[in-house]
Amino acid sequence: MKNFTALLTALALASAIPAELASAASIEITTTIQASLDKTIAGAPQTQANKISSLYSEFLTLQKQEQDWDAKINTLHSRNKDTSAELGKQAKEIDSAKLAKLEEEVTRTRARHQPLLSQYTALNKQIEAARLLNSKSLNAMLRIQAAAMRIPVQLARFDISAKVKASQAAKDKASKATKKIRSSLNDIDPINVQIKAKQGAIRTIQASLSPIWTAFKQAAKKEDTNAVQSSLTSMISLSRQMNAEKESIFKLETKISDALAGIKAQMP
Repeated sequence: MKNFTALLTALALASAIPAELASAASIEITTTIQASLDKTIAGAPQTQANKISSLYSEFLTLQKQEQDWDAKINTLHSRNKDTSAELGKQAKEIDSAKLAKLEEEVTRTRARHQPLLSQYTALNKQIEAARLLNSKSLNAMLRIQAAAMRIPVQLARFDISAKVKASQAAKDKASKATKKIRSSLNDIDPINVQIKAKQGAIRTIQASLSPIWTAFKQAAKKEDTNAVQSSLTSMISLSRQMNAEKESIFKLETKISDALAGIKAQMP
């Protein structure tokens, strides 16, 4: 058998979106251990030798599958993380250009009508002053001027009001869209909780696998066929559990990916 090195993986908890799988302490079959294992197999009865060889081959296959799951999970998780961050950023900037343009129109409209409105305000103050002075002729003249300005002033105020309402309506619409996107992103949190639970299960499996791996190495050095076979059987069982948990994590990350694609499609 060729030398084989398989890395175990560890999963770290994350706050919002789970962290990528990371390599932990490695399961490494060195040339010394390999030589001891070969001697153990060679010294075993043919039936047991075949069994150990079969178990060992299965264990290596499971380790390779585990590495493949890690690669797929990390790739998908990284993409989901980037997509989620981008959607969060876009949610904050919904219709930002349109809102800025509308706000600019409000400012420009107010500035355009301000001289007229200021003049009208000043004229009404003059009318009040003339009333206090009991100047009927001046009061009458000023009121004529005010009457002439009344319609243009009303139109100016209506113009400003329309621009303000349009701007506010756009802001309200963008705010609702932003809240909807953020709410949809928050809906993904329960899936992340499930992933964290799977990560915890994997750490438990890894903790159980470590002493068995140590026992396997010792048994191989001692050429203890029964212990080697027993250790391999246990490691295979744990590796299957490990791969089952990682497959579940991949499916959950896929679920997140589908959810993010749906959110992206809703983005205005």
